[in-house]
Amino acid sequence: MIAVTWDAEALSELCNQTMSATNARNPIEYRWGMFSFADAPPAIGGGVGAFQWFETLQELLAFITDLSAAGFTTFEEESEYIDLRDGLRKIASGYETDPKGTIDAFNQELTDLLQITWIGNFEDLTSGEEGFPEVVRARFRDDWDDEPVSGSKASIRNEEKHNFINYLSEYGI
Repeated sequence: MIAVTWDAEALSELCNQTMSATNARNPIEYRWGMFSFADAPPAIGGGVGAFQWFETLQELLAFITDLSAAGFTTFEEESEYIDLRDGLRKIASGYETDPKGTIDAFNQELTDLLQITWIGNFEDLTSGEEGFPEVVRARFRDDWDDEPVSGSKASIRNEEKHNFINYLSEYGI
């Protein structure tokens, strides 16, 4: 076993690099995504959100459990980080049987750091018949008021995908 020196700043930097890189990925190649936002007052950057894209669900869940919080706080002690990470890993283990409950539990654990609005694959986002994907498609089509208009919630057509992907890269930012 190799001894690793605890470095909270390096962990935070790795998180920020990973968030930047995963936001820039093409969701056609990296099909598993999440949308999350900073859970802080707007005056200090809260509410700003972005998509991150991963190759697999397991890679996405590992980002949430092992890195995501480090982008929004500096851990004073290694044990503080390990306790949060281990708690998030336990929550993540239930994702496949209870996705919504898992997201709710993540959000409770990550209060004041970040909040996760959506986890899914790109196909869900382009054609899913549930709340968040429909809202994103309606906003993409500039047809959003308080509720999306039914036609604006339609699946993304092949000829729209390039523009939709460009739209997603700036969504929430």
